Amino acid sequence: MRTSVLLWSAFGGAFVGLLAAVLVVGTGVLLHALLPAGPARALVRVAPVVVPLVALLCVVAGAALGWLEGRLKL
Repeated sequence: MRTSVLLWSAFGGAFVGLLAAVLVVGTGVLLHALLPAGPARALVRVAPVVVPLVALLCVVAGAALGWLEGRLKL
């Protein structure tokens, strides 16, 4: 019982983190469209590295916060 509460809370937090990652990446895409051509080209070079790192960080942070929430429930 205790383990299932912790796991479900962590999975729920990871899902919320995934939603946050989509929001952050979408906001970045919109801001990228508003930038002038020079800085926009520089961002295109680092985007393949930065976007997955931001997504992973959001999901891991959400899972950690969900796990902590599960600890509070117990």
